[in-house]
Amino acid sequence: MIRSAGSLAVLLLLAGCSTPSTPRSPASAPPAAPSVLQIVAVAPGDARTAAGWLLYLDGFIDSGAAVRLASVIERERIGTATVYFNSPGGKLLAAMDVGRIVRSHGYSTVVGMRTTDVRRPAAGTCFSACPFAFAGGMRRSMLGGSEIGVHLAANSVPVPDESAFQRRVWQDASAYLQSMDVAVELLAIMWQAPHDAIRPLTPQEAERLRLVNAPLSR
Repeated sequence: MIRSAGSLAVLLLLAGCSTPSTPRSPASAPPAAPSVLQIVAVAPGDARTAAGWLLYLDGFIDSGAAVRLASVIERERIGTATVYFNSPGGKLLAAMDVGRIVRSHGYSTVVGMRTTDVRRPAAGTCFSACPFAFAGGMRRSMLGGSEIGVHLAANSVPVPDESAFQRRVWQDASAYLQSMDVAVELLAIMWQAPHDAIRPLTPQEAERLRLVNAPLSR
């Protein structure tokens, strides 16, 4: 579905399977999020500017998220873009796939959410698996008031060897973070937080870990 408003073309795509609710700490709980990742692409308001597109990714990061994102980018021929993340989490492997797509296009990422004025995003949340997708940005920042948080990864179905599962998660996530120039220490922080709670990162921690590598906005 395509909606036009003046010089803006807003593309909304919603598809894929739902994922289980990601636990959150009561103090940091964001508003209810879509059960699958919504992708909203906002075209540049003025073709003569270099600001590029705005891509808003909101909701649970489901297994089909990366494929849908790649499809939007290809269909709309999106060059320069800033990707805004507002998500309670989702599937870790899918989040890393989203991050790889973002990195392959050289996009910037911001923790923030879409508002009724698509040119004026507001503070958002990026919890659980979301920071791994966010890490794909070349330039990574947060809108003032936004939150980033992590917790221990858990499989959505029982596994015969939980220790082996956690080792594999550590290996894959470690290699991914290194490829994105984010400190692997982030994993140690994750492993210290139970899966049914969120361990928020302070802005200073996020910068020290290089998860945020650009000045915070507003």
